[in-house]
Amino acid sequence: MKDEASKKPVANPTAAVPAVLFALVLIAAGVVLGREALLKLGALDGSEWVGPAASNLDGLTAQQWMLPAGIAAVVVGFVLVFVALRPRRRTHRALTEQGVWLRKGDVAAVARSAALDSVGVDTASAKAGNKKVTVAVSTVDGTDTSALKSAVVTSVDNALRPLASAPKVRTRVRTTGQAS
Repeated sequence: MKDEASKKPVANPTAAVPAVLFALVLIAAGVVLGREALLKLGALDGSEWVGPAASNLDGLTAQQWMLPAGIAAVVVGFVLVFVALRPRRRTHRALTEQGVWLRKGDVAAVARSAALDSVGVDTASAKAGNKKVTVAVSTVDGTDTSALKSAVVTSVDNALRPLASAPKVRTRVRTTGQAS
């Protein structure tokens, strides 16, 4: 049996919003039907809502809009079933140490910090995805950009080594004005 610490962190299910909306509709129907029951028991005074609404529906015949509305209802039903069965999206990356996870933003922060530790890097930014990390660094004119790019990739790769599946590291080097 798996313990709570070994579960993979995932996003909320896509079906959460439709489920909450459907629950609100059921609550509203329960309130209306509860009011009707209290009216029948004599606990409340007022006019009925459900009886007159049902009487207005009695005797209706097929209308032009009903076929497209039925088709739309079936399509919405299929979409809701698909949304309910859809797997949740991954939100974290696993480390080699079991039960330890990093968010994508944390992976980007580690990559940025590693890039800033490289000699010749003035500023750095990083963005992490599911399969790759993109690091953008800037340096002053006159720096060997190919050597700097190689050093940054090596530094970031080493920093991200504890991840269970290493992402591909992509680096961009931009040169700025002269050193002061």
